[in-house]
Amino acid sequence: MATEAEEFGAFRDFLASRPNLVGLAAFLVVFIGVGLLSDSILAAFLAAALGYGAGLILTPVHRQTYSSGIPVRGATREEMEGQLAEVRRRIRSHGAQLPPAAQHDLSVITVHLGEMIDRWDLVQQAPEQRLSIESLVYQYLPSTLDVFLRLPDSAKPAAAPEWTQQLRLLATEVSRSRDTVLKHDLESMRNNGRVLEQKFEDGDLKMFRENGL
Repeated sequence: MATEAEEFGAFRDFLASRPNLVGLAAFLVVFIGVGLLSDSILAAFLAAALGYGAGLILTPVHRQTYSSGIPVRGATREEMEGQLAEVRRRIRSHGAQLPPAAQHDLSVITVHLGEMIDRWDLVQQAPEQRLSIESLVYQYLPSTLDVFLRLPDSAKPAAAPEWTQQLRLLATEVSRSRDTVLKHDLESMRNNGRVLEQKFEDGDLKMFRENGL
């Protein structure tokens, strides 16, 4: 359950949100306009309330994101599905430039990520797991694909073995995380999330860091 501090923070965020501000502006404009044309305060208030509701509903929500594109307050299941679909599209479109073994490991990774995203409500109960999966889908996989694809074609064969090996290790960790999610083991999910994050930070694909990873 949400704490009082979390509830207050959510209420504060709502007050400062664009839909609420647009709704309040619509409320004031309609209230003043109808009030000048009508002697009924009640009619002006009801019309203004409708104006507020329209402004609130029709104004798109602007979600704050980190530089990686991950929403500050966490990605929704729909956002994760869309981002993973884009990663899969890029893998398919550049398949001829990727080593066959790497394509297999990328397929394993994306399939297992998809299975965890299907259970996103559960994953969100383990913040470490959620953050590591968000980082994988939004930042790590797109970045490592970019780096490998930017290598000259003449350099790709020499780089492919290490890149494929690192992807295989990552696929193993993602598979382990997926198994714990299917088992609904929250403590293991937290631990696996920390392991994945550690692998991001401690040198996976470090040979590509100088190229922008």
